[in-house]
Amino acid sequence: MIQLIVTDLDGTLLGYDRRVKTEDREAVIRAIASGIDFAVASGRMDNEILEVLKEIGHDAHRISQNGAFVYTNDHRLLHRSAFDPAVARAIYEQARTLEAIVLVCDEHTSFVETKTEQIEQMKARLFFDIIEKRNMLEAIGRDISPSKITVIAEEHVVAHFERFVRETWKQDVDTFISEPRCLDIMPKQISKGEALRLLMNHLQLKAEEVACFGDSFNDIPMFRLTPHSFVMSHAPEQVKKEARYIVSSVHEAIETVLSINEKMPQT
Repeated sequence: MIQLIVTDLDGTLLGYDRRVKTEDREAVIRAIASGIDFAVASGRMDNEILEVLKEIGHDAHRISQNGAFVYTNDHRLLHRSAFDPAVARAIYEQARTLEAIVLVCDEHTSFVETKTEQIEQMKARLFFDIIEKRNMLEAIGRDISPSKITVIAEEHVVAHFERFVRETWKQDVDTFISEPRCLDIMPKQISKGEALRLLMNHLQLKAEEVACFGDSFNDIPMFRLTPHSFVMSHAPEQVKKEARYIVSSVHEAIETVLSINEKMPQT
């Protein structure tokens, strides 16, 4: 039986209005009531995941910043990761030359060198403010222990910079397109898939006992871990190819999960 559901947030459980649809929230609660464990895996920070869970009204296992941090539903830290400061500074030094918004994130805060009107507009999608850090290069490794660097720009800029980062720092970092114009740069071997594998080992779960939901490239490492992978119908075609089921919503995915469990022989 499926014993754990893991869902992405943005574009999956969470709308652009930062809200969870009523039918999705009710479906999550139904799944939990049926005995299924619940987890969230997001590129967002852990404190943002906690804000979403307040709306659902339940605790959950939490994978934040694409796997840089993993917490159990009783708030036990299973994993944390950060960049080597010299690598983070070198990447940031190149990223700041782009026509882009560049965010440097530690576990609980997103920093930007200079606040602009675009940054103010972005805040509508966030649960916490973006903090201005004028001396960003000096702050990295001193005041900030970066766990993620995000570059937001036109798609061709993001694609070109991702190739550059992969070629230049392939031994040190992994990259993920979390949205069409959003590149997340992470410490090496950090992904939602690696984090989910760690959580599964902690919970002593097999691949067939886990279902995951997502809509973007950073969800593919999760999809590859389990036969019960669900992708949202609005996802890019390359992402859809990686999942077993295509669904229009979280509640549709959960109904399928519950149906699978109902068909399983009772022991």
